Amino acid sequence: MRKWAGTLLALWVIAVALIVGFFYSQGSADLRGQDRQPIAFSHQRHAGELQINCLFCHRGADISPAASIPPVYVCMMCHRSLKAQTPETQKLLTYWNNKEPIPWVRLQRLPEFVRFTHQMHLNAGFKCTDCHGQVAQMTSTPRAATFEMGWCIRCHQRNGASKDCFTCHY
Repeated sequence: MRKWAGTLLALWVIAVALIVGFFYSQGSADLRGQDRQPIAFSHQRHAGELQINCLFCHRGADISPAASIPPVYVCMMCHRSLKAQTPETQKLLTYWNNKEPIPWVRLQRLPEFVRFTHQMHLNAGFKCTDCHGQVAQMTSTPRAATFEMGWCIRCHQRNGASKDCFTCHY
């Protein structure tokens, strides 16, 4: 009986570990639908087909720490003159007419003790696609790489960047 109890306990511990591991690997920020944006924005259409530079919409990425999420007026610079409207551009016009910001869902968030600037990386010669992937081929707004410490350290090692902790941590 004791042998069975030990085996059952071991199986129970393994099952719990697998379940916990599964949910941990999903991450609390990776719930289905969490990344759904209020407007179905296609980077494939804008950055790919229309070849709009990332910095046109994500203004300030090359001169400030944050890349910024485009405000409605940036979208309306082009969309104001479109004759044909889609259900998604109608949503954009509603935000514009109501003088409301688009409540974009933030996809990237680093811990407060991490200092990261797009400006520093762009000025070092990196392209948006180096971290964010082939955005011009993506129909939806994707999360970028995991941005976990190991990912950053490997990139710093590959590119001869500083590995001093205070380069990135306060």
